[in-house]
Amino acid sequence: MKHFRYIVLAAIATLGVFSAVLYSSCNKNKCQGVICQHLGSCDGGTCFCLTGYEGGHCEKLMRDKFLFTYSGGDSCGPPVVFTPYQIHLVATLTDSVTMTMTNFLNNMADSAICTIQSTDSFTFIGANNATTYRGSGKLRNDSLWLSYSVKADTSTYSCKYFGQSLR
Repeated sequence: MKHFRYIVLAAIATLGVFSAVLYSSCNKNKCQGVICQHLGSCDGGTCFCLTGYEGGHCEKLMRDKFLFTYSGGDSCGPPVVFTPYQIHLVATLTDSVTMTMTNFLNNMADSAICTIQSTDSFTFIGANNATTYRGSGKLRNDSLWLSYSVKADTSTYSCKYFGQSLR
């Protein structure tokens, strides 16, 4: 009988140790040791980044991939007129989600403030004297695509710009 009691106690102890090991292996904190930068948050071992940042640990500024000179042109109308020129996207140092587009409409005096919306898109708005413009842009590989409207005095027209990065 004593022998049987030791066997039962050993079985219960083994079952308890096995259960504790199984429980602790199932409930690991997958975020332990994961450091998400720039106020990103970890869930299940994956970093979720605030708008403006990307990468496995939110270590990259989204806007950095946009910051180049693009050579292309726009077509506006009616009547449709194609005008070749370069656009420059430069960083706004005070904010991680904005950048400035210069030489807009082939005029160095025309610029627009761009706000990042996602990893490959942004919106923009700008004005110069009696001309205002607003639209959106997308980056695909090394190509910049803009779609926007321009209001000059009492006329409004739609435009599209396509340019290739001059890396």
